[in-house]
Amino acid sequence: MKPTTSTVALGLLLSLASPCGVVLAATDPGEQLLLERAAFWRAQQRLDLAAETLNKVLGLNPSQPDALYQLGGLAMQRGDLSGARSYFERLRQMAPSDRRAAELTLTLPPAPAQTVQPAAMVAAVTSPATTVTPPAKRQLHNMPDLVAQSADSDDLTVTSPAKPAPTPVQMASLPPATVNDGVSVTPAAAITLDQVGASDLGIAAKSVQLTQLELEPPLPVGGYQRPLTTTAYSPTDTLEMDIDRNLAQLQQESNPTLTAGLGFRWHDGTDGLNQLSEFGTPIQGSFSPWYTGTARFAILPVYLDAGSLSTANLGQFGANPILIANGLAPVSQRSQNASGVGLLGGYSYGDFTGEIGTTPLGFPVTHLVGMLAYAPKFFDNTLTVRFEGLRQPVTDSLLSYAGTRASLSAANAVTGGAFSTNATWGGVVKTGGSVSAFYDDQTYGAYANAGLVSLTGMNVPTNSEVTGLLGAYFRPYKTDDNAIRVGISAYYAGFSKNLSGFTFGQGGYFSPHNFEAITFPVEYTGHNGPWSYLASLAVGIQHDNVDSTRIFPYNTFAQQALARIPGATTVVEGSTSTGPAINVKGQIEYAIDNSASLGAAVSFDNGNNYNEVIAKLYLRKTFDWFSPTSASTDASAIAKRDQPQSHL
Repeated sequence: MKPTTSTVALGLLLSLASPCGVVLAATDPGEQLLLERAAFWRAQQRLDLAAETLNKVLGLNPSQPDALYQLGGLAMQRGDLSGARSYFERLRQMAPSDRRAAELTLTLPPAPAQTVQPAAMVAAVTSPATTVTPPAKRQLHNMPDLVAQSADSDDLTVTSPAKPAPTPVQMASLPPATVNDGVSVTPAAAITLDQVGASDLGIAAKSVQLTQLELEPPLPVGGYQRPLTTTAYSPTDTLEMDIDRNLAQLQQESNPTLTAGLGFRWHDGTDGLNQLSEFGTPIQGSFSPWYTGTARFAILPVYLDAGSLSTANLGQFGANPILIANGLAPVSQRSQNASGVGLLGGYSYGDFTGEIGTTPLGFPVTHLVGMLAYAPKFFDNTLTVRFEGLRQPVTDSLLSYAGTRASLSAANAVTGGAFSTNATWGGVVKTGGSVSAFYDDQTYGAYANAGLVSLTGMNVPTNSEVTGLLGAYFRPYKTDDNAIRVGISAYYAGFSKNLSGFTFGQGGYFSPHNFEAITFPVEYTGHNGPWSYLASLAVGIQHDNVDSTRIFPYNTFAQQALARIPGATTVVEGSTSTGPAINVKGQIEYAIDNSASLGAAVSFDNGNNYNEVIAKLYLRKTFDWFSPTSASTDASAIAKRDQPQSHL
């Protein structure tokens, strides 16, 4: 565990709280975090919370010597000499080389001689102890208290009066200003600060994620989500905030989580071409195999509908331009829709993250997709540098995302078979890498990214894209529960070819020669009891230049056949446009209890040459593997009770 100022402070607190002034340490990072939390509660004279935290350690490792030692010390502080003696005896049995138990046992008075008790007294002694209502959880900075209270823990001989139950706070809910390493960049009209994080409200191929995850968003409708991280270190954070952050990360990595939702995406355009409606019901789960790293899996059912081509637009689709140029009737296409189920699995450990999966199986064109990233952090986690290799779908249209089929028989008849027999095209993926750096000290932040990808698809020419992103922001207002961010962001993207059309060989995705956007985002995030919320607005200006493109860019023979027809149009002329860039986003989440939350999110964006709306509902459930153990003197009963348990 990397030494930090907070770690040293925790050691000092623990040395003061320990009877012998010994700083305790565990070799396992998860156990060490819980031991540090217990030391903090002891320093705060919250012996009940310290005991429950130590019982969590025993849930992970029933023979953990430092936990047994501290529980014995707590029993001594409560005057429970019998309990202290039992813990020290367990410590001597499980760690014979540890001299602390023998030394402290010598300071305890000898155990009283056993005497025969009347039957009534034996019954009274062996009857279950009266259940003690645990004290209410202490909520500081609206950070979730990760130490679950238990009314049946024998370790807690608490005599304080019962207190009200804690306010429900979803343990998986993230506090404001959460730094994340996701860095998938694509041209978007408004590059907002809340888009700089794990996954925005849009499809993954539209994500512009660099620095911050505000509230945990649901899965993309049909895309792929970056793993979550925890709150960045800030020099102004209190010691307890730092401990809560570490424990939140531990719980996030170890406790299984299940997220399910409903998603809808729509953007305007021409029926049957670039108009798109998308429906999804994603399900994602995560867990920590052997408490090492975090594994994730996702099932992503998706349905796409682009509408039906009208008679006036048939000339823009498939091989119809060559039929019209020859005076023949264009082929009327069926409704443009597709459905499938995507699969995704991933694993993260330390600074490394990997994912592998498929675009939805059942689409006309499917691909393997994935990501591999290394993101080391520096300067107390305020600076992150990320190196990422990726392969992701391009989800601008049904053609680029799923692929579609054309009717080529008539076109082959008039061109002598120029179009061949494979009538499926589209299904574009981007493959490449990026390097990014982002800094956030909870007052000021800055980020930069550069990326290069190759875009390929079935019967679609290879294209290339270069991207760059640069931005900065500051927080004029920040409390433990609320924050406002104001900043500026500049984005650039350039493609070697314009493949935005829908004739056979085009890709159906926004691909200008150059695209620039400058936006000025303002964002508010906050927590209030079980509620978490976000609202953001970004306004700016965007400009693009689109090159001319051939009607059939992938097939030279078809293009030559079209060019031989007198008066036929062989090229779609380029264009230039300048206009406003607007992005509006909102999200709200409610903690039903300490393990479940319900959320909703909505966004509007006018990037990629169309207006897009996304709306989502999601439910997230966290399962607690561990339950506090009790201080039984029977070692076999303790071992049995310390087995991991799952609770709904």
